[in-house]
Amino acid sequence: MSTSRTHPRGMVNPLQVDINRDPIVVFWEVTLACALACRHCRAQAQPKRHPLELNTQEGFRILDELASFDHPPIVVLSGGDPFMRRDLFELVEYGKRLGLPMSVAPSATALVTRERLQRLKELNVSRISLSLDGSNAQAHDDFRGVSGSFQRTLDAMATSADVGLEFQVNTTVTRQTLADLPAIADILTDSGAVLWDLFFLVPMGRAQSEEVISAEDHERVFNWLFDLSSGAPFQVKTTLGMHYRRVQLQRRLAEQGQRSDELTPQQAQKLYRGVPSNDGKGIMFISHLGEVLPSGFLPIPSGNARRDSLVELYRESPLFKSLRDPTYLKGKCRQCPFNVICGGSRARAYAMTGDPLQSEPCCVFQPAQGNPSLRN
Repeated sequence: MSTSRTHPRGMVNPLQVDINRDPIVVFWEVTLACALACRHCRAQAQPKRHPLELNTQEGFRILDELASFDHPPIVVLSGGDPFMRRDLFELVEYGKRLGLPMSVAPSATALVTRERLQRLKELNVSRISLSLDGSNAQAHDDFRGVSGSFQRTLDAMATSADVGLEFQVNTTVTRQTLADLPAIADILTDSGAVLWDLFFLVPMGRAQSEEVISAEDHERVFNWLFDLSSGAPFQVKTTLGMHYRRVQLQRRLAEQGQRSDELTPQQAQKLYRGVPSNDGKGIMFISHLGEVLPSGFLPIPSGNARRDSLVELYRESPLFKSLRDPTYLKGKCRQCPFNVICGGSRARAYAMTGDPLQSEPCCVFQPAQGNPSLRN
C-alpha cells in the first residue's frame, strides 16, 4: 500500500520528500497525563501532568522549527491524552498558521466531547486517531483498563463522522487481540474511518515480551491484511510492522507471475510504491520533556528540543543517520533484499536484543546466503 494514499489532507506527497533531510511525521508527546490505564502503554501514562513538560511558548518554538524543514511534516499531538492540556487548541491553531498538517491522538475519555471534536474540525485538523483494541466492551475495556472506553470510542468515531472530522482507527496487535482482528475490521467497515493502522507490539513501557505475537503470526496477519486491503472501504497500514512491505511486494509479484527471491535491494526499492519510513527514517519523536528520539518506541535520546536544533538533530545525529542507512544493519536484515523498503522494526530490535541495528526478531524471512549488501 502506498503511503501517499494514507496521509492526512493538506500534506505534501511523501514520495516527494527526501527522508534523509526531512521527517514525514513528527510525534510530539505533549503530556503523559491520561485517565486510562492501558496494559500496553508505551508512555506509562499517569493521571496528572508532569510539572516540567514543555509549556505553550516552548511548544510554539518547536512548531516554528518543524515548519523550517524543506517540507513541513505531519505533526501528531499525542500523549498520554493531549486533551489533558488546556492549550491544545492554541498549539493546533499555531501549527496550522505555520502551514503544518496537524493531527491529534486523543484517548477515549469523557474529554472527547462533540464540542471539542467540532473545534478540531473548525481548526482544520488534518485527522484524529482513535484506538480500538477489541470488538466488544469486555475485550476493549480490559485492554484499556477503564470500563466504558469501548463505547466512548464508538461514540467518538460516530461524532467525528457526523461533524466531518477525518479519523483513523489504531489497533494494537498482541496475543490478546490477535483472534479479534477480523471482528474489529467488521466494526470499521461502516464506521467512516479512512485508515486502519495496526500497531505490532514492541515490549516497552507496560507491554511485556510474552504479549508479542510470534514471527509466524506476524506473517499470517500480514497476508490476511493484504487480502483485506483489496476490498475494505478503508486503507490499511502497519506501524512497527515494517516487514508487511515485504509481504505486499512478494504478493504483488506473485500475482503477476514474477519471482521475488532474486531481487536486489535496488530492485525492491524501485518496485515498492510507498515511503520506507522507520524509526528515525522519516519519523521523529519529541517527548513531553523535550527529548528527541527516533520514535516513541525507540527510547534513545539524541538531544533535547529545549536546547538543540530539531533540524540538525534529524539530519546530522549519528543515531538517526545510522538508522537511515541499511548498510549498518546486522544479521539477516543486512543481507535481506528487502532491507531498503523494510529494514525491520528498529524499536523491536532494541527492545528485544538491546541493539537497534540488530535483525528484526519477529520476521520469518530468510534471505539467501551471500546476498550482497548495499555497500558492495
